[in-house]
Amino acid sequence: MKIDSGHLLLEHGDTRLTLDAAHGGAIREFGWRDRPIFRPTPQSAGADPFELGCFPMVPYANRIAHGRFRFDARAVQLRQNRRHEPHPLHGYGWLAPWTVVDATASSATLVFEGGGDEWPWRYRAGQHLQLSQDALAVNLSIENLSPSAMPVILGLHPYFCDPGLARLQAAVPRVWLTDSASLPVEEVATPIDWSFGRARSIAAVPLDQCFVDWDGRALLLWPDCRLGIRATNCRYLHVYAPPGRDFFCVEPQSAAAGALNRGAGEATVLAPGGRFEIRVHFEVGVA
Repeated sequence: MKIDSGHLLLEHGDTRLTLDAAHGGAIREFGWRDRPIFRPTPQSAGADPFELGCFPMVPYANRIAHGRFRFDARAVQLRQNRRHEPHPLHGYGWLAPWTVVDATASSATLVFEGGGDEWPWRYRAGQHLQLSQDALAVNLSIENLSPSAMPVILGLHPYFCDPGLARLQAAVPRVWLTDSASLPVEEVATPIDWSFGRARSIAAVPLDQCFVDWDGRALLLWPDCRLGIRATNCRYLHVYAPPGRDFFCVEPQSAAAGALNRGAGEATVLAPGGRFEIRVHFEVGVA
């Protein structure tokens, strides 16, 4: 474990990770054999999470339409949390400082406590990051500290580089169509043009979609390396591949975008004292 400019540096074998606990518990760098796997964070990025390499989404992921939802007869109204974005998104953890409670040369454990305000339930979130010779494992957890049941959606938001050279393979049989505000409107069978059953270019078609009934496995392929993704307790995969940008995102989530608005039991419900965790494993290898 090393500290550099306030950032925690982890290393193990061929892997290297830079962690920014003060800014959303985010990853600024994840590399393998001097090759960036997550998009490198530019020196000019400052504290903007959208410029970092990966951040946790807790206690909810993606957008909540107009910041409103109901749960157990309770009406919840959340404030806008991103300028020029009318719908609050990605929860609170990505915008808050986390505390490092344990660290070694190749691992770190962070915690963040929130809620009890506009988000009515208090909670404790945790991240455990572990490097190995060719891999990174991230465990993201949440514990309900409030006296009533709480809905949660957990997810990771990694940014990857070189979309023009990258191919994605993943079994994603269904998908949510969205409106002009990127809000989900209808779940359908995945159109053939959006299918990644066979590895295909991530830049083939612009996407900002949440795929449903994902089996928790995905493969990213570049000419010089491959990245296997395995996720536990994540049946949903959000793919963000904007045209003309130098990045793309493949985001494991525990529930689909808009789940809190549908009231169909999609979000995980934690009883008082209950705990929920997702695990995402990134394994790098030669192409």
